[in-house]
Amino acid sequence: MKYKDGFSAGRHAIVIALVALAASGCGGGGGSSSSPNSLFDGSGSSNLSANQQVYESFALAANGGAHFLLGNLNLTTSSTGTISVSPTSYFYSDNSSAPASPSTGTQALTVSMTSLASTLTVPSLTPTRYLVNGAVVVRPAPDQVKVSYSGANVQENYLAADGQTVVMSLLGTSYTSVPLAGLISASPSELFADSQLGLLTNTINGQSLYNLSASWQPGSAYIKVVRQVVGNSLVVGDCAAPATTGANLTPCSTTVSALENFFPYASASDGTTYQLAGGQITTVAGVRAWVSNTALPTATPEYRVFFQNNGGIYEGALIKDGTPLQTLPPGATSPNGFYIFLNGAALQSVKSALNF
Repeated sequence: MKYKDGFSAGRHAIVIALVALAASGCGGGGGSSSSPNSLFDGSGSSNLSANQQVYESFALAANGGAHFLLGNLNLTTSSTGTISVSPTSYFYSDNSSAPASPSTGTQALTVSMTSLASTLTVPSLTPTRYLVNGAVVVRPAPDQVKVSYSGANVQENYLAADGQTVVMSLLGTSYTSVPLAGLISASPSELFADSQLGLLTNTINGQSLYNLSASWQPGSAYIKVVRQVVGNSLVVGDCAAPATTGANLTPCSTTVSALENFFPYASASDGTTYQLAGGQITTVAGVRAWVSNTALPTATPEYRVFFQNNGGIYEGALIKDGTPLQTLPPGATSPNGFYIFLNGAALQSVKSALNF
């Protein structure tokens, strides 16, 4: 299960502009539970917490894995009213599954990305860069993730391309499963309001993007996951042209010898002129860095960082230890504190219902 938000830092936030279409006010509902229910068949082992049992009911490969939706739909209609979807659009799932229960030992997740619409393709993703112990490392796309159990919780370690260096750790503290039955259009409103499924509630000339008569397949469900960051995570990127994709970043300056002399600095990307007094100089990820006192306008709080490294001043964004992950779904004006993942049956239900 993935972290999908972030500054010019989270990989999807860098290269994907998620369209904010208005979510529908669909009614209907299903009961929720933070413990296993008869729809799912996790390991059921007595040494698992309730959260871990719900996690396994989705995440184990034998149970179909967990699926996170992402999309950007550019739509038009012809003179005859036929819906046309721009080939630059995308609507896909980020899929992850564990081969066995993490209770038996750390598991490497199998990760893939699949377009839900046969007419569209998965976009090319630019890997995210992180600073770890003074070195820039690249987080690949798709992700490399190892999952383990920490007390009653679920911990996911996201790795650099070397398959060893941890660039970000997430701790899942709450897993709530919600069964789905009946018409997709009559699903719980939060499913449309708080996930990218809300993209489908848009209509063009009265035409729906999915079959309003379609129903959820037996066993369909979604899971609401609450997670937080473990340890500081410093995402880095180019401060100026040229754009790069590897470990060699384009610095903000190569002439300033000390951070104190770098300010004031006018950031065109942030629309802010940063002053020395507006942050604190400390050591972050093995380098001397200035960290802003004010969070960036991201769903999950992140803080602008300027750091000294290899004779230059570089830019990054710091996600602090213990920060709760938040999302900003389509049409939302304020973030919420959980992520929604579909199980395999629900994913196939959506895929079969699409009209494009």
